[in-house]
Amino acid sequence: MQDMLTNPTASLILAHADDKLMLGHVQSDWTGLGPILEEDIASSAMAQDDLSHALTLYEYLGNTYGLDPDVIAFERDPADYMCCDLTTQSDEFDWANSVVKRWLMAAFTQIAIERLSRHDDADLVARCGRILPEQNLQVTHLERWIKRLAQAGPESQARMQAALDRIAPLAGMVLEIPGRLVNDDDGYYCGREEIFKQWTDQLQITLQDAGLAATFTLPDRNVEGGRRGKHADHFHEQLTEMTEVRRIEPGAAW
Repeated sequence: MQDMLTNPTASLILAHADDKLMLGHVQSDWTGLGPILEEDIASSAMAQDDLSHALTLYEYLGNTYGLDPDVIAFERDPADYMCCDLTTQSDEFDWANSVVKRWLMAAFTQIAIERLSRHDDADLVARCGRILPEQNLQVTHLERWIKRLAQAGPESQARMQAALDRIAPLAGMVLEIPGRLVNDDDGYYCGREEIFKQWTDQLQITLQDAGLAATFTLPDRNVEGGRRGKHADHFHEQLTEMTEVRRIEPGAAW
């Protein structure tokens, strides 16, 4: 486990896997509560996809480091989870908050997985190749919802703008450097500004089409949050709920 947690590439993969794991669990709370039946089904399907994508990446790390993927997913110290705290931030069962959060995360993950797909490890490339088509569908679906809700009338647009005002200031932390145990090496930070620009340029196109506005800020590389183990309370609440069975019955399998 220690070898994995101190490896820069493994930490990047863990960050994306942990994002997916948490998003899938949080989003599954909407099952049966979507605003219309079709979106209830789509939302649940995306939650299942996120959990499947997380498993795909955990399996890669498990094969690489000789670990059980379930141990990686459920038996680490809370400080060793590398998800951005935006993933477990409560949407308060407000559909605007949910759509905005998922859209921001999906667009970022799309870019990140595409970049991982260029790695020189054939297994990782193949796994990212399986994830990307579903990730692309998520981004397209959520972009359409952003525009649809923003253009559905004054009240709907105001709620979407309020959701953006609440969430956008937190969004830049997706690019926090992951891995509290990874050595501070300048090579680990390469491409961060480029990814941020690619991501925010893509977001701004959708926002402009929707008639919405948001400002995104890239945090200083020394800022520490969820990706370096300093998680907010909502992360700990989510992790406690998510690992309850595993703690009661270690090694449980279904």
